[in-house]
Amino acid sequence: MHYRARDTKAVSAWIADSRGAYTHEGQTVCAGFFRYKGFVGCPAWAAGKPCDYCFLETTLRRDKELLEGVAWVDSPDWKTAWPSGVQRARQAVAKWLQDGRTCTTCSRYRACDRRNPHLVGNAWTQCQDRYIPMLLNAGELADSLGFSPEENPHVAMLLDVFSSRVTNPHGHKILLVTKAGLEQTQAHLEAREPSENVILSWSVGNKEWAEPYWPPATRRMDAARWARERGWRVRLRMDPLGHGPVAPYRWALFRAQEMKGAWPEVVTLGNARHRGGRQLLPAANRVALYKPAIAGWRESGYTGQIAVCKETPDMIRKILGIEPEEMRCNCLP
Repeated sequence: MHYRARDTKAVSAWIADSRGAYTHEGQTVCAGFFRYKGFVGCPAWAAGKPCDYCFLETTLRRDKELLEGVAWVDSPDWKTAWPSGVQRARQAVAKWLQDGRTCTTCSRYRACDRRNPHLVGNAWTQCQDRYIPMLLNAGELADSLGFSPEENPHVAMLLDVFSSRVTNPHGHKILLVTKAGLEQTQAHLEAREPSENVILSWSVGNKEWAEPYWPPATRRMDAARWARERGWRVRLRMDPLGHGPVAPYRWALFRAQEMKGAWPEVVTLGNARHRGGRQLLPAANRVALYKPAIAGWRESGYTGQIAVCKETPDMIRKILGIEPEEMRCNCLP
């Protein structure tokens, strides 16, 4: 995991630097990524019925800039606002893709003073510039594939600029987080060739509070399997885990079996956080959620990466048996 220190200013009106490294007084591990602010929206919010629980709501509650975003769905003209902003957004994304320099000495993106060396330990070290692939997250309070291509042309624009070596010479990545079903996914992707720079991440939680506004979990898994079988990079975000009629072990095993061997490259697990904050469940409760879910995936034959989202360093060590710096999770390139 490459921790990148947070920059102090947004990159543009369309792209913002997001949290990184150890956050919340060093107790929560979260990799740094960039957030695409150009298309904020999900079907449940658009229908006026936001989910009772969404792991992204805390992002909204704490981010005034995102709440007043360029295309927030509460705007009466949000559908017409999206197309009108695509060209401006494309210019901002293209400019961002041409740079992407990170100082490997201080881990700051564009923000370190390259005129002066850095004090590392007891020695002065000259700043070392390097193009490190970065990730642009198009899923912070948004559903990347949840609307039709006509309603949201941002998806096609992002796929175009990230897939091209001309516009994306340094191989930066776009993360499209979604709860889309098979039909929606095919509408966006069927005519396209997969790209190493495009990552598709399906959100499939153990509890579905907004089922009327989303395709059911089985249809999302159909979409994930369809994309993986055609060569797309696919990840699963299984958040929140939860006790209930379907225990984490049975639920995770069932979902793994639905992939039928078309394995995702990363499975990221998360636990329910109280609305309006980052208050975690007691450690014993979280262990009781994570361990059965991990066992279900492993029993199914999955040998790929399993991660936990926004967890403490101690929990990462206990559950995964690795150091936090070694974890590869949903929002990393």
